[in-house]
Amino acid sequence: MTAASAEFASAEKALVAVHHVVETIGDDDLHRPTPCHDWDVQALADHLIDTIARLGAAADIQTTVPDGDSIDQRIQELTQPTLGEWRRRGLAGEIVFSGRSLPAHLALGILSLELVVHGWDFAVALHRPLDVSDTHAAHVLGQARQTLNAQSRAAAGFDPPVPVPADATPLEALIAFTGRDPLQLDPQ
Repeated sequence: MTAASAEFASAEKALVAVHHVVETIGDDDLHRPTPCHDWDVQALADHLIDTIARLGAAADIQTTVPDGDSIDQRIQELTQPTLGEWRRRGLAGEIVFSGRSLPAHLALGILSLELVVHGWDFAVALHRPLDVSDTHAAHVLGQARQTLNAQSRAAAGFDPPVPVPADATPLEALIAFTGRDPLQLDPQ
């Protein structure tokens, strides 16, 4: 697998994992608290959709942000065409996102990071599993380590990393790297 195909495969796997968590969100779930301070499920969905749209725009991908559908439909209807256009665009060059210039493959990695980490946030809020393999989580963690610095961490709303034990799974390490407690079972 080439580096480019690995980046697209990562984003596609992350999209599937999120889909399985959010596909049956009901109206009663929208105001459940999430691990993200002051964000309920609806606010987290709005943030994720906005971030995906901004990433696409940064890569010169024209997108239409779906409105009024379920959270799952909105995420799918925005992310799938964005990935398709990004494949056509390729991973050459730099992309300016949130004031930072990044190689295109790392910018695409932000999409995987957002989907996996916020997928975990949704999973905690909804008491559902997030199906991410150790290999995939380790890949996304590697991307996160290349893209998140103190400035971008603050701009993206990530808290400082949380310590984890040496035997933490790659997903737990990723979640902790983004400032969340991977052992948290219930949002505050």
